[in-house]
Amino acid sequence: MKKRNAILTGLVFTVAVFAGSSLYASEDTESYIKGNHIKALEAVGIEAKAKDLGVMKIITDDNGKKWVFNEFTKSRKLIEKMREQYEEDVAGPFISVQDEIMQAYAKPGDSIPTIILDEALKEGYFVFSRQDGETSSFKIKYDNG
Repeated sequence: MKKRNAILTGLVFTVAVFAGSSLYASEDTESYIKGNHIKALEAVGIEAKAKDLGVMKIITDDNGKKWVFNEFTKSRKLIEKMREQYEEDVAGPFISVQDEIMQAYAKPGDSIPTIILDEALKEGYFVFSRQDGETSSFKIKYDNG
């Protein structure tokens, strides 16, 4: 009976340690990703705090211009908004441009790209950071084709 209690206690302790370390790791990953987005934003002249970043959140640059923030991997809502907002296909070319940039310039180890667009969702930047700290930014603009 004592042996079984000791094993169960050990098992519970082990699960708690692994669960705690998994939570810690996921928090570190989230902080790391947000840190990369902050670096990317700084590269295009926008200062932001981690708490300000989220899907379709509005951030403001030093000149008072408002930008819509998104992560490349979480751009579904952004694409939906473009399709709702415009009769012409803005989303299709936007996706194509992102793909062309990634195919031509992305390297293993690059951060998840940051996407910021003006409030009209037609102009902005596609930015990612390299492992060595270098940041690559690409100005994107939809001009009816």
